[in-house]
Amino acid sequence: MNIRVINSSKEYNGKEVLHIDELNFKEGFVIALMGLNGSGKTTLLQCVSGLEAFTKGTVLYDNSSSFETVKKDISVMLQRPYLFNSSVIENIIIGLKFRKFSEEKIQERLKHYVSYFDINDLLNKNTRELSGGEQAKVSLLRTAILETQMTFLDEPTASMDIESTLTAEKIIKTMAEGKRSVILVTHDLLQAKRVADYVIFLDKGRIIEQGETQKVLNFPEHKLLRQILRSD
Repeated sequence: MNIRVINSSKEYNGKEVLHIDELNFKEGFVIALMGLNGSGKTTLLQCVSGLEAFTKGTVLYDNSSSFETVKKDISVMLQRPYLFNSSVIENIIIGLKFRKFSEEKIQERLKHYVSYFDINDLLNKNTRELSGGEQAKVSLLRTAILETQMTFLDEPTASMDIESTLTAEKIIKTMAEGKRSVILVTHDLLQAKRVADYVIFLDKGRIIEQGETQKVLNFPEHKLLRQILRSD
């Protein structure tokens, strides 16, 4: 799925917090949204993924302005995801059940994705009993198992330890195989270097630099980005 954002902005209480002249998300890549706190990363993710609407502007999904025609091909993991008051298994497969997948396909995908984190001992636990890191794993698996054309992830590894983070990054890479794509909000420069093909860097609601990850993060052109990278 290709997504194009044209002359779009978002306002809260009459104040513009995001303005995008033009932005293209091309299929088949992991694209990292980066920037300081309050730069507009999450707002951009929420507006493009359909969780919120731009105040004005146009978003085209494969050249169509109808979000309804593509929403089944989009999945989202928020930084503070809501988990249902039920078992880990039920939380992971609930999206597949809603989409009426066969029991055979559900079990096939469940076995595949659970193997990444080796959480068999947690599967029958209620999600209210899980730690923050464990909840993040469940939420990532619940998103990944859908295998949608476009996946939006907002700081998916923020509460994970290093080992789990590296495993999560393997999953994230699989989400962008073929023509599938991932839009990833991350504050972690090393994570962006490990998983992202492209980086979009925002400041005060505007894009200040974008391009291939190695070029943007190793040879930044914008003054602010050079300062951030020097201080990291």
